[in-house]
Amino acid sequence: MEIMDTNNLIYAVVVTFNRKMTLKSNIDALLGQSLQPEAIIIVDNASTDGTQDFIEQEFPDNPRIIYKKLNQNTGGAGGFYSGTKLAFESGATWVWMMDDDCLPDQHCLKTLMMGVNNPRDVYSPIILSLEDKKTVLWGIKAKLMSGLHEGYSLPFNGFLVHRETIREIGYPEKRFFIYGDDTEYNLRAQASGRKIIMNTDSIMYHPFKNQVTGMNVVKMFNSKIWVYYKLRNAILIYKKYGHYAPKQILLLLSALLFHIVTFHFDFVVLWFAGLIDGLKNNLYVRDL
Repeated sequence: MEIMDTNNLIYAVVVTFNRKMTLKSNIDALLGQSLQPEAIIIVDNASTDGTQDFIEQEFPDNPRIIYKKLNQNTGGAGGFYSGTKLAFESGATWVWMMDDDCLPDQHCLKTLMMGVNNPRDVYSPIILSLEDKKTVLWGIKAKLMSGLHEGYSLPFNGFLVHRETIREIGYPEKRFFIYGDDTEYNLRAQASGRKIIMNTDSIMYHPFKNQVTGMNVVKMFNSKIWVYYKLRNAILIYKKYGHYAPKQILLLLSALLFHIVTFHFDFVVLWFAGLIDGLKNNLYVRDL
């Protein structure tokens, strides 16, 4: 195990909600890193599955694990806001953000840090399917050569950001609740003159979730959280940064049509609520 320079403190921030067994695998992978983070902050979004008791039983008296349970579910955005804020206030030099279903390769963090050329920039590992260990996730189709690649919008799955960047651009936007908070943070960092860099020698595994075929699409369409926040946040991002994803817009329009033809008018009303709130810059956590 390699111990890091104490002047270069890396805090991992993991957001979890009702997935204690998945979280355990994540923590085990973090504790097994060849370059050890100074601390692992677990932000629990008010889980009801016994996550707190589970953590206390599985990792008793581990000084590197900082458990923070929130009073209510603030979504992924709220969780990353809270975790990043706590890491920053605790003196972290770098904050390494991820969801609870991420599984970093043993040398993920070490390789990621070795690729840091400029601490102003934002870095991320390449994210591969946990199932086959080779499919590149998040819409990156090309087979990437080894090394650093600039220009990708990186999800909060191994997202590495320096404290000076946090100091300058702030924390993730908690009022997004879910969907688009990572995209907005990428664009905010780029707007401040920072590069977004993927290190393809650093590997993070994540379960493959095909959300654009079969019944998974219907499941998305029937989620009030997805319908409202996906649309509202996409509009807010477009208005502020001029960024949009054509496939995402097509999915959202398809969702509207689906609910019209299936007479789900409560979803139609919610769809238009997301549209109006986005156009009016109404940024808040909605009770759904």
